[in-house]
Amino acid sequence: MATRYQICERILRAVYGEQPSDDSNATIGLVNSWLMDAIGAAAKQNYKENGVIDGIQYASNSFYTTFRNISIVPYEQFIFQLLLPQIPISLGRNEGISTLQFVDTSGNVSDTAIPLSQNQVGIYLNMRPVPNKTLYYPEGTYVYVISDLLLDIGYTGKIRMISGGVSSDLNSTLIIPDDSMAFVVDYCVKMLKQERLTPKDITDDGSDNI
Repeated sequence: MATRYQICERILRAVYGEQPSDDSNATIGLVNSWLMDAIGAAAKQNYKENGVIDGIQYASNSFYTTFRNISIVPYEQFIFQLLLPQIPISLGRNEGISTLQFVDTSGNVSDTAIPLSQNQVGIYLNMRPVPNKTLYYPEGTYVYVISDLLLDIGYTGKIRMISGGVSSDLNSTLIIPDDSMAFVVDYCVKMLKQERLTPKDITDDGSDNI
């Protein structure tokens, strides 16, 4: 397993053919931002490949990360809101998020909540209630939970979703299977080389380079 920083250095060496100088335009922070795009593309490729091999499209478990202690706040009557660490990868209807559970102050974990598709969100009030189950739907960087329990008091969220890990921590482990690492590195190298080779407009004449 490698940290984000180590993978970023590996990518920079591939772009420059050596250790880049201190004044190079491609920084560790820039490479880390491209990693987000590359991981999403790798997960989608894996999703398609599994469909060819197994006949069912899904992303392998190695792409998923669990985030705990997510705060829950009231949003509307019987609807609560959780802020996700990132926007889920768009796989299927809502397969970017694998599971959503709730943890109380004693560490007890609830059953897995049931996801709604966007079509179901519009009609869930007319749907037959699922006994002892909580419904939710993702929307952008948020998850909205439908519940008559006061989830904002004494509960936190536990979410398992496709993610490369904590993108803001360069010393954290990059969550990506080894067989997809070459794809991620090649993706970032290609984008960074393209940016590096693009002619720069160094003349302040009011016109862009052609």
